[in-house]
Amino acid sequence: MRNEGKVLLASLLWSIFVPIAVADEWKITGALDQSVEYDDNIDMKVEPTPVFGYLMHPSFGVEWNTAVIKLGMTGRGDIRRYDDKQWDCDTFSLGMDQQYLQKTSVFSVTGNYSRSCSYTDQLSDTGVIEPDNESETYSLSPSWSWQWSALDRISISPSYSQTVYSSTGTINSNFQDNKTYSLNISESHSWTRRLNSSASFFVSRSEFGSSENISIQNSFGFQISTDYNITRMWTANIGGGLNWVKSPSNSNVFTNSNDDELLRTELFNFGLNYSGRRMNYAIDYSRSNRPSASGQITEYNEVNVNYSYEISREWSFNVDASMNKNQSIGQSVFQISSDRTYYTASVGVTWDFDKEWRISTSYRYRHQQFTSSGVAQIINGQERISDSNTLMVNLNYNWDGLRIFR
Repeated sequence: MRNEGKVLLASLLWSIFVPIAVADEWKITGALDQSVEYDDNIDMKVEPTPVFGYLMHPSFGVEWNTAVIKLGMTGRGDIRRYDDKQWDCDTFSLGMDQQYLQKTSVFSVTGNYSRSCSYTDQLSDTGVIEPDNESETYSLSPSWSWQWSALDRISISPSYSQTVYSSTGTINSNFQDNKTYSLNISESHSWTRRLNSSASFFVSRSEFGSSENISIQNSFGFQISTDYNITRMWTANIGGGLNWVKSPSNSNVFTNSNDDELLRTELFNFGLNYSGRRMNYAIDYSRSNRPSASGQITEYNEVNVNYSYEISREWSFNVDASMNKNQSIGQSVFQISSDRTYYTASVGVTWDFDKEWRISTSYRYRHQQFTSSGVAQIINGQERISDSNTLMVNLNYNWDGLRIFR
């Protein structure tokens, strides 16, 4: 029996460690993106603030892959220098991803830490564009998926994220710290080689503010989606669901009553993509809910249109446009309501003059309008209609990387 036990243990260790030893691959990549830009209204206010600046974004990636384990780490810097020094920025982000592969299941853990100047994030959130304010974001998301049949896979994904805002200037942006705990359970099914569908159920808890003054919103819901490869060049996806948010009612926002109300919102997404030999086209629409720096869960309606055309092997042309409409859900101890519409459009030309080098020039137009303003927007004088124009010249170096096989 002892010999049989030793043989069984040796076989188990062999099956675990031998695949790691024989299928070892290292990959290192890097890039450096540099640009100069002129923005005639960087803070998106009625009285414009024009700036001229230099931006640099170095990045790297490291991967280690075996037959059963995949490890990856990425990093990116964000360095900005303007003639108006209050908009200078020195931030970075780090991310890690780990996957453990088995025959019918995959376990993964994804983590991220980032520091950013808040004005680079708030264009897609509150619209409050102020200097001398930074955000720190931590996120951790383990996930387990099981291929329980040839056509079906189930996944369980808990996650945690936290964002903390800090101000180094004299202006209080009134951004609210937030923590979010969530759990997503999904099942996907492959009907044919072209048609796939999935269904998911999710719950989350969002906490806004500090320990002395905290606001909590809980939500739950479901979503069903379908992906279809129409042809080799055309793909489409569509999905929808419902989301319920438990939020303080009008009467208890200021009285600290426990009488909350349950609000229902609809979730929806649609996308159509074309990828040809020279031309690429995409249009997508999504309606989703997520925590906002305003201090409550916000509904985001987003429409994106992208078009690119390869004029030759070296030259290409692209047009991008998007519209975002953000609307607060329910009430908050920090803010009553905020409805905001934001448009952006850009056009650019790119020259790939070398395998790893490219230069591009582009023009971008931005416009935002508040239908009703919350506390943060009123304090910063951004409760009206505003727009900006930006000219950019970009030089990018993309290192193909180094690969080592053992």
